[in-house]
Amino acid sequence: MFPTVLIMDLTYKSSKYRLPLLEFVGPTSTGETYAVTFSFMTSEKEDNFVWTLQSVRNSLRCEDNLKVIVTNRDQALMKVVDTIFPKCTALL
Repeated sequence: MFPTVLIMDLTYKSSKYRLPLLEFVGPTSTGETYAVTFSFMTSEKEDNFVWTLQSVRNSLRCEDNLKVIVTNRDQALMKVVDTIFPKCTALL
């Protein structure tokens, strides 16, 4: 059943190596959150988001259960979410 909601947060070069970090978390039925995965990316370009989101989609193996994706306002990320997860509702 999990996840029905996937929350993505992109940090902007706040690590030691100054790489963007895309973190994925999900809520549990007990109101807690759990880490799904995270990815350091070489840049915040669309092709990096495509690869990362395709990898997440393939590893989750529950695309039919995924209903809502919450992202920040990164334009490239929002565009790729709509492409990779077309059946999901995207929230900001």
